[in-house]
Amino acid sequence: MLQERIQRHDWYHRTIPQLFAETCAALPDKPAIVFEGRTTSFGALQAEVDRVSQALLDLGIRKGDVVTTLPSPTPEFAVLYFATLQVGAVVNPLNLLWGTLEFSGVLPRNAPAVIVTVDQYGGRDYLQLLRESLPDLQFHGAGKVSSASVPSLRQLVCVSREGRRHEGVLDFDDWVAAVREVDAGRIAQLRDEGHATDIQFICQTSGTTGLSKSALWDHRPPLATVNFAAKALAYTEDERYINLSPFYHNSGIFALNLNLVLAGTTLYLMEAFRPAPALDLIDREGITATFGFEAHWQGLRRVPGFEQKRFTVRKALLAGEPTTIDLVRSMCPPGAVINSLYAQTENGPLISLSEHDCVDARINRSTHGRPLPGVEVVIKDIDTGERVPQGQAGEICYRSPYMFRGYLGQPDETRQAYDAEGYFHSGDYGNFDNGYITYLGRLGGVVKSGGENVSTTRVSTLLLEVFADRFEDVKTVGIPDEYWGARVVSLVRTRDGAPLADDAALREACKGKMAAYEIPRNFLAWEGEWPVSPEGKINFKALQAWAQEQLART
Repeated sequence: MLQERIQRHDWYHRTIPQLFAETCAALPDKPAIVFEGRTTSFGALQAEVDRVSQALLDLGIRKGDVVTTLPSPTPEFAVLYFATLQVGAVVNPLNLLWGTLEFSGVLPRNAPAVIVTVDQYGGRDYLQLLRESLPDLQFHGAGKVSSASVPSLRQLVCVSREGRRHEGVLDFDDWVAAVREVDAGRIAQLRDEGHATDIQFICQTSGTTGLSKSALWDHRPPLATVNFAAKALAYTEDERYINLSPFYHNSGIFALNLNLVLAGTTLYLMEAFRPAPALDLIDREGITATFGFEAHWQGLRRVPGFEQKRFTVRKALLAGEPTTIDLVRSMCPPGAVINSLYAQTENGPLISLSEHDCVDARINRSTHGRPLPGVEVVIKDIDTGERVPQGQAGEICYRSPYMFRGYLGQPDETRQAYDAEGYFHSGDYGNFDNGYITYLGRLGGVVKSGGENVSTTRVSTLLLEVFADRFEDVKTVGIPDEYWGARVVSLVRTRDGAPLADDAALREACKGKMAAYEIPRNFLAWEGEWPVSPEGKINFKALQAWAQEQLART
């Protein structure tokens, strides 16, 4: 089934609900989701999705309505995702790390008809957070709500893992249990009427330079991503995939679409990423595939007793510095397919992938692979906007058949994101050399030091090459400096806890191997894990603050 779908380009012609229903019908008894020891077959999963679809229809949700979620990576929200799309509505996951500023700014723009939220997660109370974000929120009983600032909002539904009930809020389990009869004919009609070009997803950008923008996806961008990822991974219908990501992140949605929609493979869910339980699950269940940010891989590898576990992952996608591939290769069994990638929300999100059959270790280690078929990449000078010579670093710009459909309610921002040649300006720094992309960080991670543009990502990569026998890992930040503009500072975790040499000796060792302006002014010793966000990304703001504090003491 998987290979036939790839050969037919089903990602281009079909919708997510159409492919999902076809998968469930073809594999009714196969395990679809495994969560906390409970297995749900594809047939049972489709039945649950149909029931929640009917619950949405009973609330008055219609084609084009927005269903906003504050989701945990659990079966309830997986079912809700497919049910929302099946009735032709638009799903909009919001980041659980946000505060009142982000929620109060984004919710009025996205205009949800219903919000489905966790009550408690990671020590936070999300019902209280919504009340603080929407101070005019009024409760009218049985989950019916209203808000002058979000006039579209009609209903508030809550998922409680502990079985709590909250006054004025509709409980998810009670809501679904109240469905008396599923109108299968109507649901099938809505599913069959869907088109690949229908808007089905509002994906929030990272918001690193301001309030998160709301990117609109039709069915093609996320299906193209899983289609080409499956090809690059040599994915089979026998894989077992563990999801390490939150469902408000692209990579969590990727796990749903790759396994439950396109491939018909078993998906293992965890309520939150915890390295030791994840490693136990990989060992016990013989997990074969996953996606991870750099910190996910480091977290798994640094679990005490890792060597005594069976690490059975043989199909791995990774996001991070190119050298992360060395770490992942050391963890996986011989012959594992390990692909690094470059992705961005606006391209749904995959832009490039390394190739599993590339035998050049240097290319695999130092680049993020080739652009997907049809994606055109150029590099433009970050100051002039002119194209730079091949191999020179600048802003990554691209034209693509998998692009988003604009930012909701922000036509000016959508228009300004493209230049006169029709290239989308990514805001990312990198180079494009002999057909391969190397992502060197956000432009915010490019610091101006002594008048030169310095990629902190590239500095870390070069230091790991220069000091391969002494440095286990490196993270580099820019610290404001009156003389240099930005002082380049590298935080170093040494091998076996060895003492870090002084700055002068380390700088001397870098001469002739790195550009003079790339050599850090300071090296700081770091012990233990890097600080990370719940998505598994390195928290560079925390590292920068720590480095500033350390330097202020000297």
